[in-house]
Amino acid sequence: MKKTLLLCLFLPTFILSCTEEKLSPMDGAWKLAYEFEVKDGTSTLIFPGVSQGSEIKMWSGDRWALVGVFIEDSTITDNFGGGKFTLEGTDYQEIVEYHSAKQYLGQTVKLYLEIKNDTLTQYWPVDENGVPNKDHHYMEKWIRFN
Repeated sequence: MKKTLLLCLFLPTFILSCTEEKLSPMDGAWKLAYEFEVKDGTSTLIFPGVSQGSEIKMWSGDRWALVGVFIEDSTITDNFGGGKFTLEGTDYQEIVEYHSAKQYLGQTVKLYLEIKNDTLTQYWPVDENGVPNKDHHYMEKWIRFN
């Protein structure tokens, strides 16, 4: 009887301790495929287009980081950043702890984020409901990096 009772107590504890932590669907590395700026009803391809180069964005747990380089005319610009994030449905917020653009340091940036298969889409700026500003916003498409 004692052995059965011990087994009944031990087995659920063992099973629960073996379950994996649920990962965010963003976990991993993503490569920037393209970026558009939408202003006054006109969409302009920023990357690749006005800018060339590459950028990788990574998520792990509650952290994000990005690194890249952009070339516009003959100007080369390094781009990097990182910090913490929160995600509730499509409401995504990045808390910027470090960034090559110093004006972002310490800021919380709110975005709309959706994932479909191996494509992640981000829009910003967004209002308090997560809706992109129709007069002026940016849209980025990221492809899961293998």
